[in-house]
Amino acid sequence: MMNAMRTALGIFCWLMLEACAPPQLFQPHIMQDVDTQFDFNVWREAPSTSKGRKVQLGGRIVEAEPTDTGVLIIAEQLPIVEHPAYGPTDQRRRRGVFEFAFLYPGKIESSALEAGNRFIVIGMIQGAKTMMVGGARKSEPYLVARCVHIWKTQDREISDFPTIGADYYPLEENTYCAASLEPETR
Repeated sequence: MMNAMRTALGIFCWLMLEACAPPQLFQPHIMQDVDTQFDFNVWREAPSTSKGRKVQLGGRIVEAEPTDTGVLIIAEQLPIVEHPAYGPTDQRRRRGVFEFAFLYPGKIESSALEAGNRFIVIGMIQGAKTMMVGGARKSEPYLVARCVHIWKTQDREISDFPTIGADYYPLEENTYCAASLEPETR
């Protein structure tokens, strides 16, 4: 009887700890080798110096355009926070330019690509790329996404959505991973 109570208590404690942990948006093999010390500002100033690094960035969609090779997303980088909600947040007190671009080599539903939606992307830095942004040609820091998680926030903070129960947000979100970049399984 005592062993059963200890086991039940142990399971309860484990579940409580799991509920308090930030959500795992990507599978562990996707997160493997992600540069956790990546400095966006350094990359923004010298995009070619970080080529080949696998990074995680949060942001807000500025523009999205389907291409022959996938979806090109122009974004504003935002810091990723864990509380009050997990995801990118806009602190509106930052100075500087935080724009970058990434190519997701696959399809993403059009409602997920609306301007203002928040995302976290895992991808490989490619340097800089010249493209049309807001009708003007610009050179932007550029990466190719392996996976992207998108919250359909319509330019609102993730934390603005009501909390119901244990960290449940009635906010539509989805994770997209490029099949062409997934490791082969045998």
